Amino acid sequence: MKDSIGRVRAVIVAKHANETEYATESGREDSMNFESHNPATGELIGTYPEHNKAEIEVRLQRAWDGWRHWSRTPLQERIAFLTRLAELLEERAETYGRLITAEMGKPLADSIFEIKKCAWDARHLAETGEAYLKPQPIPGIPAQIVYESVGPIFSVQPWNVPFWQVLRFFNTTALVGNTAIIKHAETVQGCAEALETLVRDAGGPEGLYVNLAIQVEACAAVIADPRVRAATVTGSVRAGRAVAEEAARVGKRVVLELGGSDPFIVLEDADLAKAVQNGVASRYFNNSEGCICAKRFLVAESLFDDFTKAFVEQSKALPMGDPMKEGIKLGPLASSGARKNLHRQVLDAVKAGAHILTGGEIPAGPGNFYPPTVLVGLPPEAAIAKEEFFGPVAMIFPFKTEDEAIRLANITEFGLSAAVWSRDLITARRVAGEIESGMVFINDFTRTDPRAPFGGFKASGYGRELGAPGARELTNPKVIWQAA
Repeated sequence: MKDSIGRVRAVIVAKHANETEYATESGREDSMNFESHNPATGELIGTYPEHNKAEIEVRLQRAWDGWRHWSRTPLQERIAFLTRLAELLEERAETYGRLITAEMGKPLADSIFEIKKCAWDARHLAETGEAYLKPQPIPGIPAQIVYESVGPIFSVQPWNVPFWQVLRFFNTTALVGNTAIIKHAETVQGCAEALETLVRDAGGPEGLYVNLAIQVEACAAVIADPRVRAATVTGSVRAGRAVAEEAARVGKRVVLELGGSDPFIVLEDADLAKAVQNGVASRYFNNSEGCICAKRFLVAESLFDDFTKAFVEQSKALPMGDPMKEGIKLGPLASSGARKNLHRQVLDAVKAGAHILTGGEIPAGPGNFYPPTVLVGLPPEAAIAKEEFFGPVAMIFPFKTEDEAIRLANITEFGLSAAVWSRDLITARRVAGEIESGMVFINDFTRTDPRAPFGGFKASGYGRELGAPGARELTNPKVIWQAA
């Protein structure tokens, strides 16, 4: 998934591909430019200089010095900063939304929603952060747990939700007194620079947010640097494991959000109309370029034909085109490489037995557009059926029994999220309890919410963002014992 992190597949984890060692730093004194292209037109939007080793050193030291100041800043001042951050996000929602759409291609309405959600998260932490970090007494002994900052955190971020995924990490980082070192995706460097400016405009001190415009070759050296205390990754399984391996070499913690192949289970007593409507919304939201978009639809045999017919009709009706235009529901995929890989997956699925009910062809003309595509008939045990399709492709599978639905839901290596649809809430809760995932939504589709912890299971990663567990994830839970 996610191209920015996917570069790790070719570089930072080269030894996993060809059993050769990979570089721990870029080895270059010079630098190159990253380019941002409009996925709808191919137009070059901007160029951004890569940071060389000297600049990396300056920025790592800036984050370290910033942490020594920020960690001693009173909590109420850190909360006031988050409030101001939320205000600026709300004021600039359309400006930032247009930047997101220009760089990664999703509909403008989705991009503006993303910015408003970032503001919501910042406000939520401003309102609840003190409670999240409140010292916890330990029953039976004269001791309590206090949650202290740990230092600069290195975070590798993808292109598909370029503000939300960064800020859901950063907002908590700022709350607890850590500082953030962000390696954003090469293709959204306009967003990367805008985020750094946003933090500064909100009153964030020097070093609170440090943007690193680097190639993946340089990541290992950053992780190993003693000024970096932990790392997070949102990206592919392979990338996350590579970063986790580097962190393990030097004894540092990681938080991994590594995508998924989320099942959307429709039991035979489900409200069919609502299940279809929400299934379509879940599959195609954010241009279908989301780790928590529903991807595998598991439908009771008695509902399969009706569900599939309605799903295809609603998929075909989705307006696709210029993502800046009002009413567009699907824009271009973020890159030509992403479209090429998605189409390769569709062709592989057909070879494995799938039938295409709609879509499945690359349209003529400019831009990285790919139509809504619905596949049926694919054996659920096929290797391609277990991959993550990062684009507008839905796979629909029938099942005979509740046990079969559970088995199919758990058949992949992923375990990020799932949805279960049934009018019988007792049954739905029982099925939810058997799903191997970090989250299960009953009669709703998966979403992130600042109040609820977010994260996966199995190959989808570990650790949590958001909510109280996310607030405490990258802190030092220190025990203070005070005898009388």
